[in-house]
Formats: sequence, C-alpha cells, structure tokens
Amino acid sequence: MAIGPSQQHGAARDDDAGEQGGGVLVPAVSRTVRVLDTLAQNAGGATLTELANRCGLAKSTASNLIRTMVTEGLISYDAETRRYNLGPLLVEYGIAAVTRTTPVTEARPYMEGLAERTRLACLAIQPMPDGHFTAIAKMESRKPIKTTIEIGSRFGRDAPLLRRLTAAWHDDTQPVEVDGGPGREEIRARGFAAVFGEYRPELNVVGFPVFDRDGYPCLLITLLGIGDDLTPHDIDELAPDLVTAARAITARSGGQVPADYPVAGPERLAD
Repeated sequence: MAIGPSQQHGAARDDDAGEQGGGVLVPAVSRTVRVLDTLAQNAGGATLTELANRCGLAKSTASNLIRTMVTEGLISYDAETRRYNLGPLLVEYGIAAVTRTTPVTEARPYMEGLAERTRLACLAIQPMPDGHFTAIAKMESRKPIKTTIEIGSRFGRDAPLLRRLTAAWHDDTQPVEVDGGPGREEIRARGFAAVFGEYRPELNVVGFPVFDRDGYPCLLITLLGIGDDLTPHDIDELAPDLVTAARAITARSGGQVPADYPVAGPERLAD
C-alpha cells in the first residue's frame, strides 16, 4: 500500500519519538563506531587482528564488518602493509559536519581576525562526548615556524588548557589547577586562560570558550605561539578582544553567556 505525504510525515514523527526514547541500540553501528574511533587514535592504522582485539570483536565479525566499511569508503586498506585506516568518505562527512556547526561558522571571522593580528595559528577545538578534544577548524600561522597541529588532531581529556577551560564553567567542585597553572576562579574572572610550555617546551597557548544554550563551553578557540611569539604581555593586550570574541560568537550562534562572564569593549576582530 502506498503511503501519502501526510502519512509519511506522521511516520517520521513516530520514528523521531522512538529515536529520542530508550529504544534498542543497533550493535553493528556501535561496532562501526568503535572501529572508526580506534583508527582515529592510531595514525599508522591497524591490522585486522589489531582492530578485532582493540574493539573487542571476534575476528570473523571484525572481518565482515571491515570488508563492508572498505566497500562503503569509510575505511581504506593498504595491500602492501595489510593495514586499515580512515577512508576518504569521512573527509566529506567531516567537512559537511563542520560547515553546518553554527559556532564554528560564527567563529571563523574572529579566528581570521586573531590570526591576522597576531600572525599566530588559531584553532577551534571541540569538546567531545567521551571527554577528549578534537581540532575542527584552523587558521594557519603567518610565522615562518608553524605548529604541526592540524584539523582532526585529538587531545586527551587531561590536556592542560582545554581541561581547565571546560571545567571552569561546569558546576562541579573539582579543582582545575595543574602544576601551578591558572585555576577556576582566575579563569572565570579573566574569561580565558593561558599556559606556557605545558604541552611541550616553548609552546605557549591562550584560549577562550564559546558557550552553548546552557552556558557550558561547546567550542574552544586557541592561539598557539612558539616562545616569544606569544608572551604574557601579548596576552594582556589581547584580553579585550578575546573576551569580546567569546561573547559575540556565543550570541551569534544562539548560546548563553554566563552571568559572571567578563565584559569587553566594542567588537573589532570581525570587522
């Protein structure tokens, strides 16, 4: 029996309601995500045996799943090394996802302004559901020496600056101080945070949050400098622009700036 437009619309509403409820998860999808996540964390890829072991799958199950993923373009296979890696189709999916993320779209003019003013690399980094962080947009440094952090780079949940920035605006009592770095109250008072040499020697980083509708950080914008390219004095001069950008990007993407977030002067970076 044919289904008319109104029936299709009703069926879609029923499907949406079911999806938002406590329905049964599809094991094959969960396995696929585990394979992709494993490959994302291993730049050199993995063999079939390694994927099966790391994903907790029987080798026969892993073989069928991976063969299907290769056919669909989700992962690739190198016959010489017999290793699998992320596939080209994911690039298209990733670009589509990033370009449709409102905070990133709104952040780009400010990232361009910061990169132009400082000549430093500017990264947009997204907190992920499992606690780690992923770089999803970048404005390249104008300096001769450039950072090697690229779009798609992952940072652990203990990444010094990123963890502090996200924890500072969450309603918990766990301290965010690490090795004498900026603490929760200092970060909230300034509206941003900076670390010097904590990721690796000579790499200095300053970052500020973009907030979602609940007032929690959903995106972190960072500037990266080597040695004297980014000093405490430079950061003090940038402070008004960092706070202004955080407020403007949040407002333009439909987020909510926390009531105690600092106030900055007129917008300049996006002009």
